[in-house]
Amino acid sequence: MKLKLLGFLLAIVLLGACRVSHPACQLSTGDLIFIRDTTGMGQAIAQSTGQYTHVAIAQCTDSGLFVVEALPRRGVIRRPYIAFAHDYAYPLGHQAAFYRITCPYDTAYLNQQLQNLIGQPYDDYFLPENGRLYCSELVYECFRDSLGTPLFHAQPMNFLAPDGSLPAYWQHLFDSLSVAVPQGVPGTNPTNLSQEPILCHVSQ
Repeated sequence: MKLKLLGFLLAIVLLGACRVSHPACQLSTGDLIFIRDTTGMGQAIAQSTGQYTHVAIAQCTDSGLFVVEALPRRGVIRRPYIAFAHDYAYPLGHQAAFYRITCPYDTAYLNQQLQNLIGQPYDDYFLPENGRLYCSELVYECFRDSLGTPLFHAQPMNFLAPDGSLPAYWQHLFDSLSVAVPQGVPGTNPTNLSQEPILCHVSQ
């Protein structure tokens, strides 16, 4: 068990360097990192939408490898990959998977969005175009083709568990905000994004 843990932590350290080899890939700007989290909010998301509960965007710079992501209470932030990996490696129940976009997209637009959207508040309301962003909404807003069309597709959002009930986490969240559950409102989630045909699964 100790040897496995040491090996996993070594892989995290290696990924902290820009374009340093991972077992199956090299992370580059625009690669997507999907997280499966079985604790807290992650468990509620998994109940409603499926396998993945968070998604972040890799950004490779002269200073190293970073991720840009939208987090509750923190909004859209950019931080070193090593800090991101630390948060998701130590708690039990977390798994990561890496995906790459296989079709052409507007890289200048992506880089501008990654710069402009840092500091946006987190979208606890899960509503479109309200000046706030949740994690998969950030991805949706950052990628466009040469004509300006989003690469990813919005779908009616689901907050209900498979048995049709509303998980307690969502009930408490939307009650605290004094708003209706945005069931069926167009939006995105990490699992649906990961299933888009424009993505190639490059590591696990």
